[in-house]
Amino acid sequence: MGFDGFDIGKIRALAKDLGRQGEGARGLHTSVAVVLTQANALMGSKPATTDPLLSPLVGDLLGPLPFFGGGNLPGSLDSELGDMSKSIERRCTQLEACNKLAEQGYRIDPVVAFSDEKPPDAQKIEDALRAVSGLKGKDFGSNGNRDDLEKVQKQLDGMTSAELDAFFAKVPDADFRLYGKLASNENDGSWLKWWDHNGIPESARRDHLSRLLARIGPSNWEKLKGAFPEVQPGFDTTDAWLDGQNAQSGQQAKGMHWGTPTDPLFAPGRELTAGEISQGRFGDCWYISQLTATAQRNPQFIREGIKENPNGTIDVRIWDKDGNNHWVTVTPDLPMDENGEPMTAYNRVSHERWPAYYEKAFALMYGEDDGGAPDGHEGDKRYDRAERGNYGATEWDFPKNGAPYVTGNGSESIDDDFESAKKAFQTEQRPVVVSTPSGEQLQKEGNALWGNTFSTRHVYYVKGFEDGKIVLGNPWGPSFSDIKATPEQYEKFFNDPQALKVPR
Repeated sequence: MGFDGFDIGKIRALAKDLGRQGEGARGLHTSVAVVLTQANALMGSKPATTDPLLSPLVGDLLGPLPFFGGGNLPGSLDSELGDMSKSIERRCTQLEACNKLAEQGYRIDPVVAFSDEKPPDAQKIEDALRAVSGLKGKDFGSNGNRDDLEKVQKQLDGMTSAELDAFFAKVPDADFRLYGKLASNENDGSWLKWWDHNGIPESARRDHLSRLLARIGPSNWEKLKGAFPEVQPGFDTTDAWLDGQNAQSGQQAKGMHWGTPTDPLFAPGRELTAGEISQGRFGDCWYISQLTATAQRNPQFIREGIKENPNGTIDVRIWDKDGNNHWVTVTPDLPMDENGEPMTAYNRVSHERWPAYYEKAFALMYGEDDGGAPDGHEGDKRYDRAERGNYGATEWDFPKNGAPYVTGNGSESIDDDFESAKKAFQTEQRPVVVSTPSGEQLQKEGNALWGNTFSTRHVYYVKGFEDGKIVLGNPWGPSFSDIKATPEQYEKFFNDPQALKVPR
């Protein structure tokens, strides 16, 4: 069988035509450069063109040299079209190999069939299937199984997308679930055999799962989740699930379920705007305020930290509790309410998804949750408990605990006074977040000054300073107005300011 919609002959013809067009671009480059250079000389002080793509051609009579490539149109088409032609040729070769595997009974998701990678090798698939099946019946226990598991891990990590997808489609559920159980169990058993280790360490296992998830087709995601539940964060321990609403803002959270939004990761042709981020209905203002403050100070840092894979998954750059950098892969589905609206952090203005996936990756990675409950639920074990690998772990914690996950650097506690916050934000150009303490009287007085945008036991981010006041943004989103506080008000209503450090 073949893959519908792919006519390999026509695709190869397109590749050859692109290559020929690229070869002719150098002559066009030289001709345009000659015309523009002559025109520029005749026009005196006026430029012959103001087009940013054509301006560099003035005086560039030799055109781009083959061994340097080309940086500007039209000369750059020589290398760009040539590279594209070669990529399409490789994809056609890979697709032909996928067709052969399909004829042999291997199932490969069309999403990965046209990838730009080496042609799949049936032998590698069969070897991996035997390796996973061979885990059955082995005497692990306290004898250690890490060596056996790392061999399987290395085999799977070394497979192409098509090979891996074919493996997932064919491996029996029971075999792969056993692999997941063994890999996730790091209980080393008897202390007498200190040299024998079980399971795959969490950090290495997380990277392994991301590599798998980033390459397999959507039809196999559930099999991976079935063997490794840690691929998907749960939400049934969140306050929003238990209460049916956000404990502070009162935003409803009924009918929570998984769904996949169709909005873009980033709105095309639009700058990233930090002030448009809305926290959503989970109690993680302490994290979202830091993400927003960082996005405000260095939007490019945020853009570079997230990317969409060909199979629809999303890679997010994040650091773990030990300071190790990871690219964590998550599926595109998100917790939704009964109306199909995302429950998570989101850009509610331009409908960008990127904040939701930063939050989802953080929910998987956060490892310092010691419990904590919203006001009125202290001591209730349904709310106040330590959690790992789910959205509940991200609720009710301290800003200093989240900073390393966002930027790779710890935050600095600065003095509570107004001038210290101003110096960190304006002079040192650092993202700054501030908290509010608990207290009914403080809540009443704050509401009298700023309305419902003020909340105790909440975290805000500094947006700037104007007219002698500090301007604080609410991570609940742009529908809640900024707080503008005098130095005296700032020092009365806010505390625990944290200055973050973002790599430049």
